[in-house]
This record gives sequence, structure tokens and C-alpha cells, in this order.
Amino acid sequence: MKRLDDSLKRRTPGVLKKALAVVLCFSMISGAGLSISGCKVIDDLRSGFKATQKPLSETELARVMASAISSDANVADCFAKVPASQLDGLSYSMFYEYCSILRKTSEEHGTADSFRILNATDKRAYFSSIDSENTADFKTVGEYGDMDVIELCYSEDKDKSAPPVRFMIAKDGGNYSIAGKYITDSMLAYSYINHYFEMIDSGNVNGLEAIIKSSYDSDIYINSVIYEKANYISEYYRMKVKTVLDDYELKLFTPTHISYVIPEVISQSGDNIISKTVDLRLKNDGSYLLEDDIPASLGEIRFFKNGGTRMRMGSTYTSSEIYRLLGNPIIESYMSGVVILTYSGMTMRLETDPANGKNWTSGRLSSVVIRNDETFSLGENLYIGMNVSELLLIYPMFDKCEFTSSFRNGDGEFILSFRFDDYGNVTRIRLGEKIN
Repeated sequence: MKRLDDSLKRRTPGVLKKALAVVLCFSMISGAGLSISGCKVIDDLRSGFKATQKPLSETELARVMASAISSDANVADCFAKVPASQLDGLSYSMFYEYCSILRKTSEEHGTADSFRILNATDKRAYFSSIDSENTADFKTVGEYGDMDVIELCYSEDKDKSAPPVRFMIAKDGGNYSIAGKYITDSMLAYSYINHYFEMIDSGNVNGLEAIIKSSYDSDIYINSVIYEKANYISEYYRMKVKTVLDDYELKLFTPTHISYVIPEVISQSGDNIISKTVDLRLKNDGSYLLEDDIPASLGEIRFFKNGGTRMRMGSTYTSSEIYRLLGNPIIESYMSGVVILTYSGMTMRLETDPANGKNWTSGRLSSVVIRNDETFSLGENLYIGMNVSELLLIYPMFDKCEFTSSFRNGDGEFILSFRFDDYGNVTRIRLGEKIN
């Protein structure tokens, strides 16, 4: 633990300078409508205690935490007031860091002058908002034991729309303590996701690769794939994210779930500004899962035969051009303005003038399906039989979009999709026009 404390001390200046908006619950549990009369008045948060080693009551522990959160100058005195038996192994450095982060949130509201203990109904709702629906894979807050939730109150709230500031007091029968394990694990998760952002911000792809590795445990994620993912993420943030690192908003701050909102991101189409959310969840095995939804972008893809013939999606070709480029099809069919040409391992669809009937002379290339043949490919490197790992080296985020994405050219929008066998090898590739 000393090594961890020292590490956090070294990181403190960079971490505490961040102007973070900490949100400790979702809007469904907003404290905006709460009556101050239901809160315990703090008055002078530093008063009311004498140097003693007698166990503190829950209210006294809550007052100590509230005082430490209210001012950096109070932290050392407040920590000293808590008997060692009620610290749950919590170190001073962890306590200091934790209170500093909550202080950022509290400053959004103003000056806290009271606090309240959530009732059972509100506490259940709050815990439910934190936990993942997939409890088989992820840890829940309940695994940290029986805890009460303390919420700071403000008689003059500067921002009533901001979610409440909350912390935990652990209880065991009639005995109470600061939730040391909860706080320590919260800080570990916070440090992890902030290290992720710092590696992106500094362009350190190798460092970023090391961080995201634990999120990819399937055999398809060979080291080179993870590296390409890290490189793609780094480039995406450089090109698309306009919010500076200091202005990322911390939305949820718990040991099992950290959530950030990045306010200004250029949309995939490039025509407007959107926000994006990045989540970190604690898995049952103690590792972290980073959930950063980054779109898989495609450049224009063309259709190839034997690596030489190039045909552009959406372009119009005459029947004689098709026959010259690809040879005569095995099957040629026409129906309602659509020509289907079937070759060994490939089917092509062209849209033609219905007035031409079966004697079509030209058609617009709208889709290509490649299957079980090495003659045809898309681009220079998408072919039947390639492994999913090879595909992820080309499009690192395709696993995040179910191996389907799209691109635009001057003639329309086209969707690329893949089908795999049980061994992860490509058995079918389709590139077709998007139909609204």
C-alpha cells in the first residue's frame, strides 16, 4: 500500500488541477427537490469534536467527511479525529485525494451547510443506478458491505440541476466507520481511467496499449491488434475530440463504475458537435473494462478481380464493360429494373432502366457479395478466408459495430459487412448501398 500511496502523491498535482464536474448519481436520483429540514446542520464543520479515541457516531463521522470535503485546509485535522479502528485501513493520501475530488463537485453547488442520510428507498435507487445489469461479470456496490449514503445539502444552491454530492459510511450493526475499501477502490478506478486519458492526450500509443489490454481477453485480440486499436483511439481523439483534457466531466465516481462525459466531439459525419461518454467498470476478476464507443470509419472501397480490375460502387457500367472486365456470368437475371449477375464466388447487382427489359445496356453498380472464392476481393486486402484478427488490423474498431460499417462517395452511401465461420475466418463479404 505504501508504494501505491507514493504513486498517488506523485500524481496529485496533475490530478487535482483538473476542473472536473463530479456527478455521483444519475438524474433519476437528483437531490434538487430535497428539504433542508431533513438534513443535519453542519454550522462550523471544524467544531464539535475534541481530541479523543472514543468511537465516533455515524453523524460525527459524516460531519468529519463533510468538513474535509468543504476545505483542503480541514483534511489533516479531520483525518486525525477518526480513531484508527474506524478508518477501515484507509491511508491519509487516499482520504486526501478522495475528498479533493468530491470538493470539485461541491464547488458546483456552493457551500455545504448540512447533510442528510439517504433513506432505504433512495439508497436502493442510487445503488441500482451504479450497478451494471450484467452482475455475472461485474462487481456491484453491495459487495462492499452494508453502507449508508450521506448527501451534502446547500441552503443556497448555485446549481440545483447538478446531481448531489454523496459519500459512504460503512456500518456493522451499531458500529460505524469510514468506508475505507470503497474509497481506496474508487481512487484506483479513478487513477486507471485518468491514466487512459493522459496516455491519449500525450500520444503515448505504447502506454495506451498497456492500459486497454485488460479489456480484450479473447484470442482474436493478438498483441498487434491491440496496438492498432490503441493507435486508432489516439488518432480519433486527436482528430475528433475538441474538449481539452481538463474539461472532461466526471459523471459517476464509484469503485465499480466511473463515468466521464466529453462535451465536444465532432460527429462521424463531421457536420455537428456531439458529446460522448466513456465508462470504466470493475469486473469480478478485479480487472477493468473500458467502454469507449469509438466509431469504425471507412474510406472508399472498390471492387477488385485478381487484384487488378477496379470497379467503383455507385458508378454506371455498360454490359459490354462488365463482360470485358469480369467475363461472362454463370447466371444473368433481370427483374423490375435490377440486373443480377452471378459468377463463381461472387454476385453483382446493378440498377438499370426498366424500359430496357431483358436487353439491358448499362446499369449502376449497387451491391457486391463475395463468397468462397479467391478471385474477387474488396479494396486490396479484404478477401474470403481472411481471419478476424487480420480484419481488425485493417479496421481496429469493427468488433465494436458487429463488423458492419459504411462510407460515402459521390454516388451514395454503402455498407460493408462480414460473415465468419466457427474459426473466425471470413466466409462472406457484402458491400451494398444503404437502403433507408
